[in-house]
Amino acid sequence: MIRNLWQNRSRCARALMAGSFTHGIGRLDRAEPRLAAALRDVLSRHGSLVRAVAAYLTGLALGMNEEAARAIGCGIEYLHTASLIFDDLPAMDDARLRRGAACLHVVHGEPVAMLAALALINRGYALLWQGIHHASPSRRAEAAHWIDSKLGVHGLTGGQAWDLHGWRNGQTPAEVSEVAARKTADLLRLTIVLPAIAGNGTRREIQLLDRLATLRGLAYQAADDLKDIFATEPDSGKTSGRDEELGRPNLVTAEGPAAAMRRCARLIAMGDRVQASLPGPPEKWRMLDTLRVPLPFGIQLSAVV
Repeated sequence: MIRNLWQNRSRCARALMAGSFTHGIGRLDRAEPRLAAALRDVLSRHGSLVRAVAAYLTGLALGMNEEAARAIGCGIEYLHTASLIFDDLPAMDDARLRRGAACLHVVHGEPVAMLAALALINRGYALLWQGIHHASPSRRAEAAHWIDSKLGVHGLTGGQAWDLHGWRNGQTPAEVSEVAARKTADLLRLTIVLPAIAGNGTRREIQLLDRLATLRGLAYQAADDLKDIFATEPDSGKTSGRDEELGRPNLVTAEGPAAAMRRCARLIAMGDRVQASLPGPPEKWRMLDTLRVPLPFGIQLSAVV
């Protein structure tokens, strides 16, 4: 019964965030036509929205009002989507497929794709501010620092730079994990810790949510590394094999497929233990289940750990 209630709530939250994602950029009828077309294109394919839904429901669970929680969820999803647009550009990963469709730069050209990504970043920051400005001055300052640290030169942006560093001639698992912590995990840390800071999350809750997001982010990147090597494009919905071709950090390259699979399984199991230790009944934190990445290729966790 409780599980069904949570599933219904999750579906409702996803539908709400899908609407916010599509329309949260504002009116486009007076925007430059090529830019408007690119934005309409990218906003018509919202992906899984796991970050938006997790941020929104975490905010509600920790005392944020609905409008503020929704703004944070949509803002984070805009920033994530912008990072994918940049990541796919010829100067970065030179990908052709994203979310099962042609990448934005393939359809609309590189200059317009970059401007669309910048528009999403601009709107994303505005929405994050809408989400945190009702918090107390001390919490608002903490939230602003969290946003800067997780998105800036020591967070997502810096992680993307290290991703381009050039790893073809050797990489260790520790180095690959460090890049993943910045490139992938920091955005998940923003996703569930920012609502806790802007809401009434306790210090213990914030600490555990931060630990959980780090583990889930590292597990997600480990699974993504495995899929980049072994998954087909129809299965993954995006261009595969780019890490090996471009010399990007990848756990499979660093330690082999079996060790990479075991590492991914350990990260998932560690995350499960941290989530189970969060204060209060498990139902309070059910929204965090959406951040739990399964092991690739249908492998059972018990068969690896």
